[in-house]
Order: sequence, then C-alpha cells, then structure tokens
Amino acid sequence: MSHAGTEDKFLKTLFPPYMEGLRVLDVGHGYGQTGLYIRTRTYKTGWCELYGVEPFKEYHDLMKRTGIYDHLEHGLAETMMYEDGFFDLSIAQHVVEHCDREAGLSLLRNMERVTSGRVIICTPDGYTESGALDGNEHNHHLSGWSVKDFADLGYETRVVTKNVNSRLLVRIAELIFRLRGKRWDNKVIVAWKDV
Repeated sequence: MSHAGTEDKFLKTLFPPYMEGLRVLDVGHGYGQTGLYIRTRTYKTGWCELYGVEPFKEYHDLMKRTGIYDHLEHGLAETMMYEDGFFDLSIAQHVVEHCDREAGLSLLRNMERVTSGRVIICTPDGYTESGALDGNEHNHHLSGWSVKDFADLGYETRVVTKNVNSRLLVRIAELIFRLRGKRWDNKVIVAWKDV
C-alpha cells in the first residue's frame, strides 16, 4: 500500500471499522496500492465507493484497466471539484511532498473541504530528495513537512519507522545516500484530522 509496512499497520487503526457505503478518496493513487488495500478491507467490512485522483496519465490509465476504483479523475488533487463534504474518508499517501509548499497547503485545504469525515496524510518526516520514476514528472519531492506543520493545521500525528530487517542494510543505505549528498530517513509522518 505504501513505502512502509509499519505505516500501513498504523493506518489500519485510522480507518473506520465498517466501510460499507462510504465514499473514499485516494489522492495520488499511483499504482493503486492504497486502493487495493481498501478493496481487500472492504471485502470483509462492506463495499465502499472508491474514488481515485492522479496527475500522471500512465498511472491513471493503468488504474482504469484494473477496475479497483469505481471513479477515476485525471488531474491535480489540489484543484479537485467535488462537492463540499462529499467523501467520508480521504487519504493521500506520499503525495504532499511532491507539491511545493503553497500547492501542498492548497491540497490539504481541498481535501478537508471535500471530506465530512477523516483526512489522512502520510509523508516523509522532513525533506528527502526524490527523482523522476517511470518518467513521472510529478515524482520529484518539492517540499518537506514536519510534525509541527501538521499540528499547526490541527492534525493529530504519529511518526512511524519504516521496517528494515537489518541494521546493516540501514547503515549501507545511510552511507549510499550520504555519498550522494542526500539524506536517507526511514521515518514517516502519519497525520489525520476529523472534519
């Protein structure tokens, strides 16, 4: 579902126990990991109506072929035009860091506007560098976010650590990133707000 198994375990605790009939928004759906997780969860707790928004056309087109989502929109999430309070749950996993600060704040405001339940955001703790992946020009990290940033916006937060099976692997990753002049961090902020 995400970059981190520990993150996913914590996210489960933030989802409603029964999702039957809920409208759920997956912002920046990418390859559909979050949508697929939600589908497997709703298989047991009732079918929800799943929406996805994605700016990268190749990911959008791929998800159209899978049938995971009930509704898909191709475009930027900060400009979504859904009605106020349309969704019961909105989630953006590893999206806000791909926006500059102004667009990121606009994204958060828009997610809050279209949601009448819970908004969940996951992002690296601080700025981490990222390049294009799969030719996706939206994949670059343009901003870094802190616990204080989300607290100032009224979000509750928790920092989770990505699962890495070996301390040696952590040290190797840190060394490789340091040699490239980049920061490697295995911490993720999970922020949520009931609106």
